[in-house]
Amino acid sequence: MTDRWPRTGTARSRPNRYKDQVYRTHLLRRSYREDGKVKNETLGNLSHPPDSVIDLIRRSLQGETFVPLGEAFEIASSRAHGHVAKNQSLGSRSARAIGSV
Repeated sequence: MTDRWPRTGTARSRPNRYKDQVYRTHLLRRSYREDGKVKNETLGNLSHPPDSVIDLIRRSLQGETFVPLGEAFEIASSRAHGHVAKNQSLGSRSARAIGSV
């Protein structure tokens, strides 16, 4: 029995000509050995997503790991700015003026 489980996949691109137009075809492919010969199998057509998504798929297949933006950074502290900082300073002044502080 042949081991046909995909160990590595690739996103291959090639030009496709039709009449006077040149199109780019993106295919998700894998290669495997069968009876000592290298064979290729197309797993899917990736021609419809934008090029940025194709690039992410390529990088993911090469082993790059992606994390959600919320998990990539940790907020250690933040400072009030704009109207929040103004309202906080006015609040402490008005409390002193009333005599509660």
